[in-house]
Amino acid sequence: MNSLSSMPLQPLCDARGHLLPAAIGWSPRPQVHCALPRNLFRRKRWNHWCITTPRWMLSLTLADLDYLSYGGAYFLDLDSGHAVAHRQLRAFGRGCELPDTVLESHEFHHPHLHLKADAQPGRLRLTVAAPDIGGQPLHVALDIQRPAHLDSVNLVVPFAGNGFHATSRHLGLPASGSVQLGQRQYSCELGQSFASLDFGRGVWPFHTRWKRAAFAAPGGIAGNFGSGWADASGLSENALWFGGELMHLDCPVSIEQAPHSPLAPWQLSTADERVALTFTPRQLHQARPQLGPFYAGTSQWFGHFDGILRGPDGERVPVRKALGWLGSTNARW
Repeated sequence: MNSLSSMPLQPLCDARGHLLPAAIGWSPRPQVHCALPRNLFRRKRWNHWCITTPRWMLSLTLADLDYLSYGGAYFLDLDSGHAVAHRQLRAFGRGCELPDTVLESHEFHHPHLHLKADAQPGRLRLTVAAPDIGGQPLHVALDIQRPAHLDSVNLVVPFAGNGFHATSRHLGLPASGSVQLGQRQYSCELGQSFASLDFGRGVWPFHTRWKRAAFAAPGGIAGNFGSGWADASGLSENALWFGGELMHLDCPVSIEQAPHSPLAPWQLSTADERVALTFTPRQLHQARPQLGPFYAGTSQWFGHFDGILRGPDGERVPVRKALGWLGSTNARW
């Protein structure tokens, strides 16, 4: 992909729904228009948000798989460990409005769960309304900033056969606002609350597995690491941010958990020692939306990262108690 952000967007597919070779590759800015013609019932579209603060975390998923749409919300109080979750399925993608480009509004609408991201220049208003989540109403009103200088990971990868995927990962987006759960209000802490966006569009194999980890810390330090879905392509979504500027990692990242318990620590490392991190989970959330033989089983751990990164000039950058998450997905879809 061309790295000039002022260029017109590159189409992802031709009119027959085949991946265009010119779209393949990565860029630090969104470059691709992700319309998905044809490929009916094989198309996968989703926007996943995760908001991390020192006291609480919020995970939101909006997905359209053609034969069904999915909306999910998960809230975790880090102090008490109390967590609530709610999800809704709708047939044939109803109630889910997802755009073909990254910086646009999107929405999932159901009487029992309403997720909305209202995009405006340089910012986004994120709202959630659920009348009953764990026996209490949930209301979310957050402002997500999109600083013009902040890079993102944008990757288009071909799969075996005719499959492919386009993703755009945005990390370290400053967040403000509050969450109201029942009678209790939770607010963002200035300078320590961040949002991440995973924008995904593609035509996936029937059975897939992958892992992904992400964190953000004050000072513009962040990391995005993945394994599984892009391994055979020679392309990588692995990246570090220093002061908001992206450093792409060509080296694979090992993401492994000690096999002791579901909340055992994870080790993340690269052969070139640019990444040497331990992820310590605080809570595990599992979801497995299913329709007949189709399912997408996801385990998502929330916790903090500690260790050492290597900056652009090889300097040691310590990471201490950086909030983030790690997810593992096994899907038959």
